[in-house]
Amino acid sequence: MKKLVAGLLGLVLLAVIIGIGAISFPSSSTSGESSTITDYKADFTVKSDGDLDAVETLTVNFPISRHGIFRFFDTRDPNDAHNRFLPEHVSISRDGQPETYERKTERRGRYVTYKIGSAGTLLDGTHVYRIAYTIPGALSKGHDGDRTQFYWNLIPGGWAQRIDHVHLVVHLPVVPMDTFCAVGVGAVDNCQVKGTDTDTLRIDGAGLAPNTPVTLGAGLTMATPPAGDSLPWPATWEPVLGDSVTGLVTVLVLALVAAMAGGALSGRSFERKPAFPLQYAPPSDVGPAEAAYIVTETVDQRAFVASMLWAAQQGAVDLRRDGDSWTITDRAGPQGWAELDRATVAVAPLLGGAGGQFRASRDVESGRILQKRIQAFQKETRAWAQANGFLQKTGVSGIGALIVIASAILAGIAALATWFGMSITALVPGAFALAASPLLSPAASTRRTPKGRELWSRLGGFERMLSTPSSKERFDFSGRQDLYTAYIPWAVAFGCADAWAKKYRTETGTEPPIPSYFAGYYAGAHTGDYVDSMVHDFSSTVSSSISAYQATQSHSSGGGGGFSGGGGGGGGGGGSW
Repeated sequence: MKKLVAGLLGLVLLAVIIGIGAISFPSSSTSGESSTITDYKADFTVKSDGDLDAVETLTVNFPISRHGIFRFFDTRDPNDAHNRFLPEHVSISRDGQPETYERKTERRGRYVTYKIGSAGTLLDGTHVYRIAYTIPGALSKGHDGDRTQFYWNLIPGGWAQRIDHVHLVVHLPVVPMDTFCAVGVGAVDNCQVKGTDTDTLRIDGAGLAPNTPVTLGAGLTMATPPAGDSLPWPATWEPVLGDSVTGLVTVLVLALVAAMAGGALSGRSFERKPAFPLQYAPPSDVGPAEAAYIVTETVDQRAFVASMLWAAQQGAVDLRRDGDSWTITDRAGPQGWAELDRATVAVAPLLGGAGGQFRASRDVESGRILQKRIQAFQKETRAWAQANGFLQKTGVSGIGALIVIASAILAGIAALATWFGMSITALVPGAFALAASPLLSPAASTRRTPKGRELWSRLGGFERMLSTPSSKERFDFSGRQDLYTAYIPWAVAFGCADAWAKKYRTETGTEPPIPSYFAGYYAGAHTGDYVDSMVHDFSSTVSSSISAYQATQSHSSGGGGGFSGGGGGGGGGGGSW
């Protein structure tokens, strides 16, 4: 279930990253416009196939030196979400000579901009620009569905200059049924169209303020030609899905291949669970911490606590609670540890021999010692599993984790940069990262051997007995109440101490017995919560002690070139468990 939830969250995150492509980021503001278009002439020829050939002749006056002008096209069709108006066959001249220009896209590809002029050239006075281009598919179906319409901003509303004089000519493939003309956004029939009884229309005007469009609508009695540049998806999604079905399919195929490659790589660390036949006793040759490591391939602080309880259960140590601290006393020296598993014996160095003690409290020094001992305990537990042939190295963990992280970063870059004009390119490295994400787990560095899988099967069966409700897997406690306390360290290691206690209550109708090594502190407890409580108390003390130590380390880290109290070697202090 955890893997499923993690996978779903990963997919959601990847979808959000890819969806960034649909966000249009505003560009920086520009300075005020100083030039003026003294004469705006445009000639439009609408062909029967729907294509539009346009020639714009602009007379521009530069009162101060500038490099040139720019012309941008909005590629979105406001009347058809799937259609786009992309300029083709563009040619630009200035004063009768070809002019340098640069084509760019803005706002995630929505706008196509032509930057006309050269940074090394300064212009002033009056200059005439001629901009010729073709827009495929400029005709569309009328709103009533029975006719074709030409509905166009002959002067787009994005011109920042004032326009002194306007001369517009439109050649239609047929004589229009009716016409519509408007000057300004939201205006209705407030300009005059000449030649409405012919296939050539003329519009003249003067004194247009900046950002004032001139719009013409004409109904045509002809079949509507196919759209010039239509997409299966709305143009809004073009920054995400691109402008080509072939391109999108290519990306999806590459993403599938990447996912398969990531899955194949992570598959080297995947292990199918064996059958867990019910076991009523743990194997004799392992202890609780070792058992938890074989089952989960992780060894944590809980496993350390389980080993401490196991040592107490086997008579190697005494545990005594005193306020917020615990005192651990070695009862018999090396002889008391002789029959215990290697992981549990790793606790012994805390005590220093027969009669030795360690006070686990919430202070810094206690935390420093515990942290050091737990780290050694974890290392020794892993070494035990490999030395005994239960686990072996996979050889893919370190480099595999780096590849996964690099792929995830690459996915973010691809989405933000909209590689090839489509943020869905992030799906290729993202799919690989998701499929290979199991390599980020610490368990990916090892794999159980056949011998380890056999032990895993037996331990899994024992965990099943401890954790499964009594209605499903019964355990006869008649005359065997001592097994309850004997198995508490195992239940702690497997993380099912509460389920084990509940099972005892269900089977016997009484509260679980208190382990003898806790009896002095918990005597008189009647709520049935003391098993969970004693485990929580011990774990909490260990955790608090280590946290206190780590806090001093983060606060005392020295800055370059100087000294600070606690920042050197041999750090420590005082505290409790």
